[in-house]
Amino acid sequence: MFMKLVNALTVAGLFVTRSYAKCLSEEFLCCSGSNVEVQYTDNNESWGIENGIRCLIKQDESSNEIVQPANQSSSTDVIYGDTFDSMFFGAWVGGDEVLPEYPQPNAKNVAAFEAVQGRHLDIIHHFVIWQYNDWEWTRNYLDVAKANGSLMMITWMPTPYTAQDILDGKGDEYIDTFVKGIKSYGEEIWLRPLHESNGDWYTWCTGKDNINNAEEKVAAAFRYLVKKFREGNVTNVKWVWTTNNGNSGEGTTLTGSYPGDDFVDYISIDGYNFGTAQSWSSWSTFEEVFRDAYDAISKFQKPMFIAEFSSSELGGNKAEWISEMFRILPERFPRIIGLVWFSESKPDNEGDWAINTSEAAVEAWKKGMNAYPQANRKNSNNSIEKPVETNEVAAFKSVSSDVAPASSATTSVIMGDTFDSMFFGAWVGGDEVLPEYPQPNAKNVAAFEAVQGRHLDIIHHFVIWQYNDWEWTRNYLDVAKANGSLMMITWMPTPYTAQDILDGKGDEYIDTFVKGIKSYGEEIWLRPLHESNGDWYTWCTGKDNINNAEEKVATAFRYLVKKFREGNVNNVKWVWTTNNGNSGEGTTLTGSYPGDDFVDYISIDGYNFGTAQSWSSWSTFEEVFRDAYDAISKFQKPMFIAEFSSSELGGNKAEWISEMFHILPERFPRIIGLVWFSESKPDNEGDWAINTSEAAVEAWKKGMSAYPPAKRIGSSETQNIKLAMKEECWSEKFGYKCCSPDNKVVVETDINGKWGTENGNWCGIF
Repeated sequence: MFMKLVNALTVAGLFVTRSYAKCLSEEFLCCSGSNVEVQYTDNNESWGIENGIRCLIKQDESSNEIVQPANQSSSTDVIYGDTFDSMFFGAWVGGDEVLPEYPQPNAKNVAAFEAVQGRHLDIIHHFVIWQYNDWEWTRNYLDVAKANGSLMMITWMPTPYTAQDILDGKGDEYIDTFVKGIKSYGEEIWLRPLHESNGDWYTWCTGKDNINNAEEKVAAAFRYLVKKFREGNVTNVKWVWTTNNGNSGEGTTLTGSYPGDDFVDYISIDGYNFGTAQSWSSWSTFEEVFRDAYDAISKFQKPMFIAEFSSSELGGNKAEWISEMFRILPERFPRIIGLVWFSESKPDNEGDWAINTSEAAVEAWKKGMNAYPQANRKNSNNSIEKPVETNEVAAFKSVSSDVAPASSATTSVIMGDTFDSMFFGAWVGGDEVLPEYPQPNAKNVAAFEAVQGRHLDIIHHFVIWQYNDWEWTRNYLDVAKANGSLMMITWMPTPYTAQDILDGKGDEYIDTFVKGIKSYGEEIWLRPLHESNGDWYTWCTGKDNINNAEEKVATAFRYLVKKFREGNVNNVKWVWTTNNGNSGEGTTLTGSYPGDDFVDYISIDGYNFGTAQSWSSWSTFEEVFRDAYDAISKFQKPMFIAEFSSSELGGNKAEWISEMFHILPERFPRIIGLVWFSESKPDNEGDWAINTSEAAVEAWKKGMSAYPPAKRIGSSETQNIKLAMKEECWSEKFGYKCCSPDNKVVVETDINGKWGTENGNWCGIF
C-alpha cells in the first residue's frame, strides 16, 4: 500500500517516520465507490482518480483475501529462455485416437483448436506414458507438431515406475530408445518428466510413496534422465521441471524435488480451478490457484510458465476467470512467459476443461491472447523461424477465421536494435513557423502526451529541404531529446527529383546535415524520399517516371546513405517507406527499395479518408494496409507504420482504431510500431487529429495499454533511467521527486523502493 512521509525530514538525522494509508484514513481520500476505474496499483492497494485527486479504492469488505507479492528475496525479472522471444501459448488438445480414455493431439484436433482460438499454437502438449507409448508411436505426434510449425512439449510419465525404480535402471531400455530417437529426430523437444511429484496420484509421487519417491530421490531420478541424454550426446532437448500448485501427501513440498539449475531449462506449475465439480472443491481464482507455487519457485532463476491449467464452468464464471487471469498476470505473476491450456472434456471424473465450453470463455481467451504479439522461435543464429501450417490447419482457418494471413510473406517479428517492444509515436500539429505547416514544439508534444496518457517513443518531424535548414531542425531535435523521445525526420528533398540528387544539386544542403547530425550525437531516424510510388512529390515516380524512375529513386536513397557513411556518421537509422497504394505510371509498392545494406527499417504510410474526398470511401485499417504489408514483407527488416490516421467522416473512427488493435497481432504480426499523424486538415484532406472524439481517444488509449512501454535498446543506463523517469517517477506518488540518474546512494529501503537524498530532500532511486 502507499507509504506517506509525514514528518519533516533531515538528512543529518537519516530518520523518517512513515505511515501506511488505509481506506477511511485521513491521510488519503477514499474513492466514493468501489466501481471507480483503477488507474494503478501499489502493494496490494488499488488507486483511482476523482475530481483530479488520487483516491484509494475501497476493498470488498466481504473478502479478507490479500494478494501477497512474490517472495521479496526472489527476482521479478522476466527470463524468457532461448526458445521463444515473447509470451507463448500452447495447449493439450483432446481427441478420440488410440485409447478412448486417453485422446491424442492429432492434426485434426490441433487444427480444430487453432480454429477456435484464431491463433497459431506455439506449443503442442503431449502426454507419453512409458507403460503404453513407445518411441515410434510418439514420433507420429512429433511430426504433427513439426508440420504445424509448433514445438512439442512431452509430459514424460514413467508409469509404472517409482523414482527408485528409475535409479535402479528398470526403465533404461525404454529410455535408451528415446535417447536415440530424439537425437535422430533433430528438432527441439521439451521433455517434462516426473511432473507433479508433490502429489499422491502418480507412481513417482512423493505423496504416494514417500520412501521410494522421497523428494531427493525424485530429484536424483530427474538428474539420472538428463545424464542419460547427455551421455547419448543429445542436444535438442529442453528439460522442464514441474511442481503441482499444491502439495498432497506426507513428505511433499513445492520445491523439494527440484534437481538443480544445471539440469533444468524451464520451471513450470500445473494447477486447475475445479470449481464445484468435485465434492471437495470450491471456486478458486487464477491467483488463488497459483500464488503459493509461483512465490515458492520464484527463487529459481529459470524461465517460468504454466504447463497445465484450466477452469471448470461449475461454481462461477469461466470467462471472467480467464479475463481476470490476463488482467493480473503482468503485475502479480510477472515472470510467467507462457500458458499451456489443458483442453479436454472430463465431465464425469474431473471437469470440463475444454476452452470452448462457452462462447464467452473462448472470447475471453482470444481477447487476452491478442494483447500479446505472436511468439517467435529463436534459432541458433538468433533469427526467427517461420511457423508452418499443415494443409489441414489452413483449411480449418480458411473457414473459421475472419483474419486473413499475409500472402506468402514471413510472419516473423523483427524488432530492430532501437526498441525492445511495440513503440508508439506521432506527428503533432501546432501553429509555429508556417500556419499551413505546423511543427512539433514542446507545447504540442506535451499536449498530445496528455491526451493519450502515455509517453511518445517517437516524435515525427517533417523537414523540407527548400525551407528548413539544419539549425532550424536542431531546435526540434532538442525538443525530442528533452522529452526522452527519439526523433524521426521525414526528409523531403523538395524541389529536387531523384535525378537532381544524383547530379549533386542537393550536396551543399546534405553536407550541413551530415556535419550537424554527426556532432549532435543522439540517434536519429532519417526517412528520405518517402511515398515515391505516389504522384504528389517532386521525387515521386508517378509525377515524373523518367527523372524519378524507381531505380533512380533507389539509387538516390543509396546516394544519401553513402554521403553519411563517407562523413563517418553512425547515429542515423535509415527508414524506407512505401505508400499504401500506387499512383501514376511506373509505380510499384517495392520497386524503389534500395537494398538491405542501405535500410534499417521499412515502413508504410496510409490513411482512411472516409468520405472526406469525392473519390474516397470508408476503408478499414486492414483494407488500407494489407496490400503494402504483404508486398514489403519479403524484405527482412523491422517494419512499422510511419504515417497513418482515420477520418471521422463515413464511419466510426473509434471502432476503426479498436479493430486495428484487434487484428494487428494476427493479420499484421510484423508491425512493431505505430506513428499517428495528428493534425487537423478538414478543408483539403481530413481531420487526422487523434482527439476528434472522446471515443477515438479512449480506443487509442485502450489499444496502447495492451502493450508495455517500449524501452530503448543499446542506450546508456543514464538515458534509459531518464526515459523511465519521464514515464513514471514512482516516488512522485508520495510527493517526492526521483533522484538524478547518477545518484545511486541508498539511504533507506522500504516496501516501495530505494530512497536517497538530494538537496536536503528525500528522492526515489531507480
